[in-house]
Amino acid sequence: MAEPAPFQADNLYSWIIEKQASLPAQGQFQRYLLAYSGGVDSTALVLAMHQIQDRLSAPLLVVHVNHGLHAEANLWAERCQTLCSQLELPFQLVHAQLSDANRKGLEARAREARYAALESISCPGDLLLTGQHADDQGETVLLHLMRGSGVEGLAAIHPLRQWNNGWLGRPLLGVRRRQLKEYVAATDYSWSEDPSNQDLSLRRNYLRHKVLPLLLDSWPQAVLSLNQSASHCNDAMENLAELAEMDIGQLQENQLDQQLQRLALAGLTELPLRRQRLILRHWVRQQGWQTPGVAKLSSFLTQLSNAGHDARSELCWQNHCMASHSGYLYLNAGDLPVAVSDLPEVWGPNASWYGRLELAKPAGFKFTDYKISHRRGGESINLAGRQGTHRLKKLFQEAGIPPWLRSSIPLLYSGDRLLAAGDLWLDENFSQQLKQAGNALIWEPSKPHWAVFRNAILKLPGQTQEQQR
Repeated sequence: MAEPAPFQADNLYSWIIEKQASLPAQGQFQRYLLAYSGGVDSTALVLAMHQIQDRLSAPLLVVHVNHGLHAEANLWAERCQTLCSQLELPFQLVHAQLSDANRKGLEARAREARYAALESISCPGDLLLTGQHADDQGETVLLHLMRGSGVEGLAAIHPLRQWNNGWLGRPLLGVRRRQLKEYVAATDYSWSEDPSNQDLSLRRNYLRHKVLPLLLDSWPQAVLSLNQSASHCNDAMENLAELAEMDIGQLQENQLDQQLQRLALAGLTELPLRRQRLILRHWVRQQGWQTPGVAKLSSFLTQLSNAGHDARSELCWQNHCMASHSGYLYLNAGDLPVAVSDLPEVWGPNASWYGRLELAKPAGFKFTDYKISHRRGGESINLAGRQGTHRLKKLFQEAGIPPWLRSSIPLLYSGDRLLAAGDLWLDENFSQQLKQAGNALIWEPSKPHWAVFRNAILKLPGQTQEQQR
């Protein structure tokens, strides 16, 4: 396996043209954001982009993120700004705010803060370019091997992926660190060295300074071999993603399933366990979320297999949840309603709770005679168009409403009498009162799943809004 040729700016231009051609139809990079730390890799990136900027179809902006973690942080920012001034490149300085709300190490928190800062100035269609190179890729593969990662983890750093309504690109992954040093050293410019890169308590630094040199002594092509393995894993990951997409398409039998983000349990549980894991992990990644741990996911799938399609199983992680109900598996089912004490009990034109419950003609209506409440269980309603009293629970079941959504529908009362559940089920007398006044009750739920269910229910023959007219 031959060493790559010396790095040239034309290599970067070819990479951009290739990736531009790979975008979906009508896709176009609208702007190039260059993440510039001041280190040798990002300095090489800035210098190369400066050389080819006249051939680019979109403007570029150099961005330096100041974490404020080191004594020389402000000096690094000044050096970055100075180089951009010399090159006459547009430059923006942004400050990162590190979160103390998680248990991650400083390095991970700094990375999250850095990307959050870059997101704050990005626009749709931006291509964010960062300076990760072949040595970074090799280190990442080794780190993920030590964690027992699968194909996705061993694909390591992706050359191009969607990011914040745009793209995140790493055009230097095929270039060794020493080649970037040679490229910058041949110019009149210099770079900054971060002293934390020598801290051997950080695992990446330990690999870089202690482990990789030993590997390179016996396998001089080790870095290139690790990069090749990452490329093979990336191909395998894309193939698996295509398979998962096809499976999800079969498990979502109609447009309603797609809108409700649900999968048919019967089809899912017939597949081998490894295939189920693949589907659910891909399904979660489609939302841009971190996937649940392998042990948690495997345990959940075992529950689904043993519980039967009508039993409820639930998996919650971070701020997300998936749960089964009536033969379907729903995603993000853990969105719980507000506390009872937060409810606006008095109904009025400006009352808002998980959306709005309004009248088409509010003028002159005596809102003070009514109140809004949430479901507590045991409610019944004398339903318009249907004889007798009907349990609200039964109506929810008939409509297929999952239990976790039921307490977030506004219930309208006059005294102790239930008059309406949203605008889906109305008391017969209240419905007649509205109809005689040429009025109508309208509920606009803020929960996406409720909005989909509401629209589906209102399309049923003889449903509430038709009865109000």
